[in-house]
Amino acid sequence: MSIRSRNKPSAEFSTSTIADIVFLLLIYFLLTSTFVTQVGIKVDLPRSTSEQPSTAKHSVTIDKDGNHYWDNRLLETRDDLPELIKAVLTNDNTEDDVITLRTDREVTMDEAAFVMSAIQEYGGKVVIQTRKR
Repeated sequence: MSIRSRNKPSAEFSTSTIADIVFLLLIYFLLTSTFVTQVGIKVDLPRSTSEQPSTAKHSVTIDKDGNHYWDNRLLETRDDLPELIKAVLTNDNTEDDVITLRTDREVTMDEAAFVMSAIQEYGGKVVIQTRKR
């Protein structure tokens, strides 16, 4: 007569250890991640009925004081802008031919026209960034 053992090995595993590991990983990534703050130029954009995100790699910003920025870098004078635009638009990469123009609502049309004509002179396309009403 053989004696059978009633203690069979369990095929289940404890999920509490997996939850502990996931929780520890979550805490680790929360503590070690850097929080990115959006640094930018304060511009009160004009309002429009539609708002679409721009995929342009480069941007020109004009604030209410008339300062010109190329990709968030302050330029000494607006006359530096055409050379920067020319350098970007004369390369063979067709993805760089769109430039976003961000202007404050108080900027005169003369300032915006100067930038738009410089972009169009070298074959670029202008996208004017606005806010939705």
